[in-house]
Amino acid sequence: MIMNSDDNYKQEVSALQNVMPGIVDSYHALTGACFEAGELTPKQKHLVALGISLSHRDDNCVRYHVQEALHKGAAEKEIWETVGVAIAMSGGMIVSQSVHWINDVLSAPRH
Repeated sequence: MIMNSDDNYKQEVSALQNVMPGIVDSYHALTGACFEAGELTPKQKHLVALGISLSHRDDNCVRYHVQEALHKGAAEKEIWETVGVAIAMSGGMIVSQSVHWINDVLSAPRH
């Protein structure tokens, strides 16, 4: 039997649950509350989480939030538009931060 990353992740979380049940239960309660409907719909919240997961390069969370966004009614086009925004933000981060970081190094006295 071939294990996919979801199965592996679930087994690892289960092992962590055995060692630190209060922490895992608290984390699940927190995330459950965060994804409840409010001003943003659960679908919108999963799309936001997808963008963040992509920027963090978190394979498990990317897969999870795509599945959840689809389950909550997201169209494939919405998923791909979220990917586009994540690309823009990740690239934008490099542009905005590199100017400061590199100029700091280049303008510092050289030894």
